[in-house]
Amino acid sequence: MTVSRSSLSVAALVLSCVPTIADAQLSEYYLVAGDQSMFHILQGGVVTLSWQTAVGTSTHQYPLAVTTTVRTMGTDVGWTGAEYDLIGNDLTIRYTHPPGPIYAWDGTTDGLSHYTIDSSGNVFRLDQTWANPVQLFDAGSIGSLTYDPTNDSLWVSQFGTMNLTEYSLSGTVLRSFSTGHLQNMALALDHADGTLWLHDRRTMGTFEQWSRTGQLLARFSVAGLAGQNMLGGEMPFRRVARCAFRNGNGINSVGFSCVTRPALGRSWTTTFNANPNTVATILCLGTGGPASGIRFGNGELLFAPAPSPVLTIGSGDITLLVPNQPWLIGASVSTQGLRVDSSAAGPQLVLLNAQDVELGR
Repeated sequence: MTVSRSSLSVAALVLSCVPTIADAQLSEYYLVAGDQSMFHILQGGVVTLSWQTAVGTSTHQYPLAVTTTVRTMGTDVGWTGAEYDLIGNDLTIRYTHPPGPIYAWDGTTDGLSHYTIDSSGNVFRLDQTWANPVQLFDAGSIGSLTYDPTNDSLWVSQFGTMNLTEYSLSGTVLRSFSTGHLQNMALALDHADGTLWLHDRRTMGTFEQWSRTGQLLARFSVAGLAGQNMLGGEMPFRRVARCAFRNGNGINSVGFSCVTRPALGRSWTTTFNANPNTVATILCLGTGGPASGIRFGNGELLFAPAPSPVLTIGSGDITLLVPNQPWLIGASVSTQGLRVDSSAAGPQLVLLNAQDVELGR
């Protein structure tokens, strides 16, 4: 058979239009290889960084949530996860797998809560410390999951089927497509472009990028990850409205949380663990950024006191309207909840935990 010059030109043109892996991947892909006690960051088709699980924690930490830090939960009940910065340094914060989900294989976050899926396919919502699990629905069997903020849904892949399925948080199937193979794990959504990423566990170290409409966009292998049993995976939850729990040295009472995400043009609601003796709640917006724990009264200030914080005083939940200004996407502010309780000795100021807020879509 003779191949014409024009045919070669057409082939070259087609190949020139296919994106390279470096072009296709916009965000870092964080992966957990529990059997090897390793974390890996994949970017542009290569491993840019790897680290081992923190000393004294469980080897298997498949459920993970990635925001400004990496928070992991031990895979089985009682096992210990940890919190790392984005380059793997141990922040010495520990998270224990609570009763409820049994053998959890992946995790994700919606900016308010964490989620995981267990060996039976039960999907759970947990708080940001990987505690207080609530079962949402049954996805059928062991798998992986990731959150999609565009319609408040969870994408779920499974080890034993070929399908990627999008569920509402109540468990209603929204759409589904087949990858053509089993063992779809380490499912992650790149919030920069809305594409789905997964590890083809049949051939360890092989990854795929999919559109949410079921189009295969890229498939590639990374030699350095062959033999790494990567079941958990996530991409950073960036430029998407979120709240991240923080509590310094653990002195403050835990009771300040976000009810809704701080999305542009929408109402952002925070809640406080008020009681019958509470006479006021205070939302502090620390424009100077976070602080690691400044002793104040019986607790800690968790934001920098300079410049002066913006205070909003209420008598329960506090709601603010987030301006619909595109330049605010990605802006961050450290917030802390305060409570004023009446007592026999007079008003008492109770310092609560912080929520590090990122404004976004």
